[in-house]
Amino acid sequence: MKLFLIIVLFCLLAMAACRPPIVYEKELDKHDYVIAKVDTLFEITQPQLYDTIAAGDILPRGGMLKASDVELILDSLLCDTLAGLASADVKLDDYYDVYRIYKHRYQNAMIRALLNEAVYNQVTVDSQEVVDFYHSRPDLFSIKEQVMLFHILISPVSIKAGKDSLHFRSLSPEQFEFELEEYAHQLRRLIEMGMPFVEVARQYSHDTFSGKDGGLVGWTERGIYRPPFDSVAFSMEEGVASQPYQDRDGWHIIMTPRHMPEGIPPYDSAAYIVATQDLKNTKANEIGGRILDSVRSLPLEIVRNDAILDTNVYKVEPATWAAIINGTDTLDFNHLRALEETFRNNNRLDNTTLALKYEMIQELAKRVVMVQVARDMRIDTLPEVMAIESRYRHESSKEIFERQRFDHTWQPEESAVRAYYDKHIDEFTVKKPVEIQHIIAEDSTFAEFLRDQALSGVDFLQLAQEHYPGEPQIRVDLANLGYVGPGEVPDELYQAALLTPIGSISPPVKTQFGYHIVRVVNRKNLIDFGRASIDIVPVLRKRHAREVFEEYRDRLYRQFSVKFPNKLRPIHLKPLEYRSSGS
Repeated sequence: MKLFLIIVLFCLLAMAACRPPIVYEKELDKHDYVIAKVDTLFEITQPQLYDTIAAGDILPRGGMLKASDVELILDSLLCDTLAGLASADVKLDDYYDVYRIYKHRYQNAMIRALLNEAVYNQVTVDSQEVVDFYHSRPDLFSIKEQVMLFHILISPVSIKAGKDSLHFRSLSPEQFEFELEEYAHQLRRLIEMGMPFVEVARQYSHDTFSGKDGGLVGWTERGIYRPPFDSVAFSMEEGVASQPYQDRDGWHIIMTPRHMPEGIPPYDSAAYIVATQDLKNTKANEIGGRILDSVRSLPLEIVRNDAILDTNVYKVEPATWAAIINGTDTLDFNHLRALEETFRNNNRLDNTTLALKYEMIQELAKRVVMVQVARDMRIDTLPEVMAIESRYRHESSKEIFERQRFDHTWQPEESAVRAYYDKHIDEFTVKKPVEIQHIIAEDSTFAEFLRDQALSGVDFLQLAQEHYPGEPQIRVDLANLGYVGPGEVPDELYQAALLTPIGSISPPVKTQFGYHIVRVVNRKNLIDFGRASIDIVPVLRKRHAREVFEEYRDRLYRQFSVKFPNKLRPIHLKPLEYRSSGS
């Protein structure tokens, strides 16, 4: 016995020794080692990886992250970082679609910076200007008559669904209406006795939207709510709760602490902020308008590709040049496509004419000239613009590089799908291969009689309706077993079904329940290849995607000499709500 216990203890210790250590947050200091080293560029330690994983939403309820899952996360983090580094070698202008988007974003940034430098940074206003502007522009600052509204609703529907629902449902309609009105007046009396309106609303209002906010609805104009709301709200003394009034939704008590007449509101700090911004915008628009007029008046030198312009723009390669503006910037047919539908619709044409394409080029040239002016003013050398350009270029280059990570267009050959089907045929074997009906008889003689009746043409389910044991209304349901598989019916019955041809009836077969005759309605042993391929293709695409990613990952790891000095361990995570607190 003692020897047995020693052996068991030894086995338990050996199993514990073989189990990989688990990384817990409270024990991170025990795991302060490097798990990934990227050439001479940087290292990732186990605590750094733990903190990165814990900061995400993985396992929101907490739990154990297997080492294989940790490896997938580390691969993703490393590949994302290394792709950014490797993308520096990408020649962006070799990739037309991505380069076009990058260039458009960058040019927009230059135009914004130009407007900031030449327009918005030149705008100044003083306090008196703002006051004068505010009072001189009723078109901008006038408001309709409105009240600040607080609201309490007493709803008959909510009352009947509340804690005293049995009492209120027992009342006659007249009694119920009387008690509902009395309840509304009781709430009004609470306010009269000093309970704040917002507290009454928060505790008793049935308005699910405003109740939780103390009844606050906000500024409300006339004509928003059904009568008699306007006649009550717009005639009340400010800050005084109304008497309860009724409409089809129930009873209401309202309070309007502020009433704003139609016109320009009194000038205050909020009005100053709005008016200041509007005045700056007005001045900026004036300055910007003058600049745009001067830019548009600049002489334009446009060289057009007349040899191909009088063509449907959708039948020309997008990158084909359409015009050159001032000898430096090119418009291509992708630019024309951006305006094509608008010009077609405005002119009710199926295809724009050469003259209309000239107009489109003239319109597009306005933006090009703004970019050229920005360059002439050296806007592209401003530090913030250079930083934006660098970020856009990096994002676009990384997008191109990361195309190696995926192959969205790949589809498996039919031969590969067929090979998977043949290799995994057990997965496509039908679990319930035979559809049957049966009738139970007490003895074999009567079972043979029923079989003869069925073989002579009498409907099998009609025989079941007349002779199956049990209640008449459920006999057909009991007889019609549908598709069955091994273990779902007695083995003798199942074997008889397998041996009986479709449409035929088996000889009587004895089970613990009696003698059965079995009619085989249909049989399907396998899911056919056509149906199975619908499930197989996603499996093969997922497998291929994993292979493509692994090749991509391995190339990056070789390029940057990535090493993994220590094994990855399972990680234990706290529930999400406890991670950031460090508790």
